[in-house]
Amino acid sequence: MADAIIEKRHGELARNIARRIAKDSPKLADLGSAELEKLARVVIAEGLRDELKAAVKLETIDYQAERARFLARASRTGSAHTERAYRAALDRLEAWTARQGIPVLELTPAQADDWIEADKGEGRAPSSVRLTVSGASAFFTWLERRHADLRNPFRGTRARPLNRPRRKLAVPSLEEIEILEASAAPPLRAAIVTMARIGLRVGGLPGLSVYGERWTTKTKGDEQAGQVPDDIRMEIERAGLPLRSPFAGLTAPQIADRFRLLVGRLQKAGQIRERYSVHDLRHAFAVRLYQACHDVYQVKTALGHSSVSATERYLRSLGLGV
Repeated sequence: MADAIIEKRHGELARNIARRIAKDSPKLADLGSAELEKLARVVIAEGLRDELKAAVKLETIDYQAERARFLARASRTGSAHTERAYRAALDRLEAWTARQGIPVLELTPAQADDWIEADKGEGRAPSSVRLTVSGASAFFTWLERRHADLRNPFRGTRARPLNRPRRKLAVPSLEEIEILEASAAPPLRAAIVTMARIGLRVGGLPGLSVYGERWTTKTKGDEQAGQVPDDIRMEIERAGLPLRSPFAGLTAPQIADRFRLLVGRLQKAGQIRERYSVHDLRHAFAVRLYQACHDVYQVKTALGHSSVSATERYLRSLGLGV
């Protein structure tokens, strides 16, 4: 009975393809219906053969091993936050594909869109959904480079939530930075002084080490180092923190949250203009440095950017004509 149903469906498919061949290929229009249907069945067989070959190749890929390699690579070259985000994204994707009975590596673009829509339907914030989709997409892009027959089903998707307009970049003045420093508790004040004086990302603070006249850390997977301004060393010592690892007991989100609470209190009291983020201290550093030297290469080195073009885009986003 099942074989008869399958044969009937194949027959209908073959007749539909035969009609399309006759319509789209005038040179074959003179063939009889039997010949066209026979040709259509050949097309169907070749399609099934290609699908089978692709399925066999996917079966040779060890998904769990590739997943582990991808996450290990992320932990070596990126921040711990990046690795956690990738892991969470794959966990959500795997849970959904398991419920649907779909092997992850066989995910189609349509199914990828279905997963995104399902994730959006759970009431998660658009930014959280975008982060999850970006993590899954990054995994498939990585797989593409290792397996020629795999394609990223998330490429070109329209289901991903749109980005909200970004907050206008804000640059605190020197006076506002002084107010922030004066109002902060000693450990946070040391962090603010460090970010404001050398333009360090908040993610670089937990790994910061001061050795003599130099500082070193790792941020976004890259080593950074430079000369230590005297006021940074002074604030670290004043806070009773060890120079070799002053912020090792804190995470970047913890520092950012403490800064946010301080800013909210000061902005509400009318002491500063904006609700600045920790990254705005980096903005202020970049603006002051460029205005002092007008040397993009010097700013690039200080900020730890990968290229001069990245620094130029960064400075233009801050309203500087570069």
